[in-house]
Amino acid sequence: MRRWSATLALLGAAVLAVAAPERIATYSPGATRTLVDFGAADKIVAATRWCPLPATHPAARDCDVFNPDLERLLRAKPDLVILPRTSNPLWAERCRGAGLKVLVLAPESETCVLADIRLIGEALGRSPEQIQRLNQTLERIPALLPRKLLIIWDGMMAGPDSYLSLPMRGAGFKSALKKGSWVKFDWETLAHVEPDVILWVESTPLDGPIVFSAKRKDEMSQVSLVKGLKCLNAALIFETTSGSQWLPGSGLAQVGLKFSELREKVR
Repeated sequence: MRRWSATLALLGAAVLAVAAPERIATYSPGATRTLVDFGAADKIVAATRWCPLPATHPAARDCDVFNPDLERLLRAKPDLVILPRTSNPLWAERCRGAGLKVLVLAPESETCVLADIRLIGEALGRSPEQIQRLNQTLERIPALLPRKLLIIWDGMMAGPDSYLSLPMRGAGFKSALKKGSWVKFDWETLAHVEPDVILWVESTPLDGPIVFSAKRKDEMSQVSLVKGLKCLNAALIFETTSGSQWLPGSGLAQVGLKFSELREKVR
């Protein structure tokens, strides 16, 4: 009986090993960072041009969730396709219809990145301990009472249900907005929520530091609706550039560290 049990255990381990993907196509730069942090960079055969991979990595850079090409994808022969939460559900169904295994990232929420890390880790066959170790880089307990931070990124404001709320909370911030994930920017809303700190984010290929923004402060000083805000008069107006670290994935741990540095500046 013990011999049979040992044999079955070995067979089970073999099945898990076979089930783990060897050729991954990723349409999410954030998920790509999580794959890298799980030590699975060598499994990636296709990625987006925004994915954080070295120039020497052999993966094709032709995954485009806004203009997907099934024939091109099939040529990469992936055994796992990772799609962002914002992808068209019909594209996921087309991939499944072609016989591909598809992982769609979790719906957006404050903790969706933790769910994404778990989904990707499980798909890779990683142990619960390995998954938890990576999640712990984001599950930080703030040492300071939260201050209201308003993040304005490409014309949208990050609310309490956005994935950015997790690293914000860990650094001692909370969204200045009362509800929602992403809200269209307007000056009236900015004035109404009265943030303690404002961070303007510009999308670029590279991540940058969070620095004081004289340009944004001067711009805001010309807007009558907001020129009386305390954060403006206290010069708590900052800016940064967002690369792949800012996208939903384990790279957010680095953004969390930047938030912590910012929190120390605005005590």
